[in-house]
Amino acid sequence: MNKEELIAKYIRNELNESENNAIQELLDSDPDFKEQFEFEVSVQSAIHNNEYNKQKQFFKDIENKNNTENKTKPKLWYYMAASIILLVSIGFYWKQYSSSPETLFADYYTTASNTSHPIIRNQNDTDELTKAFIAYENEAYDQAQILFNNLYKTSNNSELLFYEGICYLEMNKTQGAIETFNKHQTFQDKLAGKSQWYLALAYLKSDEKSKAKNLLEEISSSTSNYNYDKAKDLLSKL
Repeated sequence: MNKEELIAKYIRNELNESENNAIQELLDSDPDFKEQFEFEVSVQSAIHNNEYNKQKQFFKDIENKNNTENKTKPKLWYYMAASIILLVSIGFYWKQYSSSPETLFADYYTTASNTSHPIIRNQNDTDELTKAFIAYENEAYDQAQILFNNLYKTSNNSELLFYEGICYLEMNKTQGAIETFNKHQTFQDKLAGKSQWYLALAYLKSDEKSKAKNLLEEISSSTSNYNYDKAKDLLSKL
């Protein structure tokens, strides 16, 4: 085996014991061989180190990339998750807000107009009934409620109970409205249908949903009932 092959096998770490002894003898006795051996080993070592560094850098780059992606992805997922949670929360609270009793009441409530005692401007307002309805139309509901209450006691005009109930709603005295509308429901005057609708709204305002639903179901059972369409629509939101 020539010297070049010995050096090559040494570099490949393939020497057996006798070949390894031969190299040691040549290194001790042959300066030219020693010089060639050291040169080729150093070159091979440089090549090896270079390749090692390249591979090391390659894997480092991969690791850095993975770390960057891993850092980015969690952040991305975090923001996505946070956005989803935020949207869901907004949707949930908006749904809760938009379907809350107070909100639904405000959406469907309108002050009942005076259809029982039309007011002619500049007419003599000394009449107590006229005073009551003038106060009602002028939104002086506290005064109107007292007048309607007193007039009902003296006249037994059941329609006045309806307007008194509206006054209570306007003054945010929901329980008074419920009691007055329930009393009015015992009469079958021309305002009974309206009174049923406003009683349902009063129950809704006081957060008595089951009672409100029962009344709304009654109203929506016939197209001839007052606010049939609105009752169906409101019922679908409860």
